[in-house]
Amino acid sequence: MANFNSTTFGSISGRHGTAVAATMKNGTTYLRVYRAPSNPNTDKQVAHRSKFAYANKTLSCFSTLFKETFNYSRGKNIGISHAMKNAIVGDAPDFSIDYSKLLFSTGSVNQALSPVLTVENLTANLTWNFVEASNSKSQDSMSAIFFNEDTQLSIHMKDIGLRSEKNCSCILPEVWKGSTVYCWIYLTAVTGSIVSTSESQFVSSFEF
Repeated sequence: MANFNSTTFGSISGRHGTAVAATMKNGTTYLRVYRAPSNPNTDKQVAHRSKFAYANKTLSCFSTLFKETFNYSRGKNIGISHAMKNAIVGDAPDFSIDYSKLLFSTGSVNQALSPVLTVENLTANLTWNFVEASNSKSQDSMSAIFFNEDTQLSIHMKDIGLRSEKNCSCILPEVWKGSTVYCWIYLTAVTGSIVSTSESQFVSSFEF
């Protein structure tokens, strides 16, 4: 790398023949030899790209939901990153998703104790235990996520009960009858203007 000063051309940048020019913050321009980036396409790299493409395509149905539950415009990136490490199983090209390993929220709030889901007709009943603790407050609110694997549609039911109530019920769409449905829950705590959540937890899947 060499410094380059030109009273004729002033500051230059970009590629110039076999050299690349760039200007630093202090105004110094330097030149270095251009080297084309390597792209060896090793088996490991190809497999990773294939897995990433599969994750993006298969989890696109959760794009809006990830933004809501992570409360972040790039929530999809968080959800897919976690899925890449934990929820996508198999080898290229035979990938599949373990939906129970998906993550929809993170945080310091304690998860619900021993959650149980029962379904009767169109009603999904959630129950859990409650012990007051520093990160388990009675006014923490429960939210639930239901996902229809067959239609790839999800329902986000926010603030449907309080931790201290130890139960809540949700009405599921009748058109979901005959489908495989997955359920996750998470808790939200509000202290002044600060909103905190628990890590989401998978409860169960069922044939509706």
